[in-house]
Amino acid sequence: MPTKREPVYAFGEYTLAQGLRVYFRWHIEGLENVPRTGPALVASNHISYLDGLSVAYAVNRAGRRPRFLAKASLFKVPVIGVALKAIGQIPVLRGTKDAPQSLEHAEAALRRGEAVVVFIEGTTTTAPDLALGKPKTGTARLALATGYDVIPCATWGGQWVWTKHLGVNMRPRQDIWVRFGPPVSMAPWAGRESDRQAWQQVSETVMGRIGGMLDELRQLKPWTPQAPTRKKFVAEQQARAAAGAAAEPARPEAPQPAAEHPAVEPASGVDPG
Repeated sequence: MPTKREPVYAFGEYTLAQGLRVYFRWHIEGLENVPRTGPALVASNHISYLDGLSVAYAVNRAGRRPRFLAKASLFKVPVIGVALKAIGQIPVLRGTKDAPQSLEHAEAALRRGEAVVVFIEGTTTTAPDLALGKPKTGTARLALATGYDVIPCATWGGQWVWTKHLGVNMRPRQDIWVRFGPPVSMAPWAGRESDRQAWQQVSETVMGRIGGMLDELRQLKPWTPQAPTRKKFVAEQQARAAAGAAAEPARPEAPQPAAEHPAVEPASGVDPG
């Protein structure tokens, strides 16, 4: 870990990190796969709002200071935004012309020998079974641009604590798992940093490693699929569906075929001929 730390980060180490340590029951595995020094690119799944803290705590346990790529909207949240800026986290401006800057900042951090963490799906899953979402290509592009390996990470347990679609349950001593797997080498794709097919292959390879570890963690504490229950999320989904239905252009009615005169049935017992 770099010897020079931001004051806010140092304060968090001695307050928030210690609080997390005693509040939850941690199961952190594979720390040997996170290098103690030099660049480290970690790619994790994303099932809850707790994941940022969980993976950060685990990376810190490996002796590293994590730099996260986080949604730019989080930097506008009072207190949280100020803290994220103070500890050098990297905003992601999705869908804008400035979006590539986040990867440039992340690449610069890696080349300085820092640990960078990316949620490969780009957002939390809200599927009832918490199935993995489709991977974004940012992790692959970052790895291919630098040539650094990707350390797959699987986290589990946060969905019982705090999720986008199910709400909050802050009962103490809940189990939280974070597992780091062996690094995925970029050697098979060397020189293909601009190849979209390589981006997809790397993304699928890393996601496959994460999925394999996640399947094992699921067996330790199985999850019962649940439909969304958080009122705000349900209302947002309903509003989005209604807006989509309203924006859908009306379909013209198909022309009706000309009516045909039905054949006249003969009266019962009467011979028409």
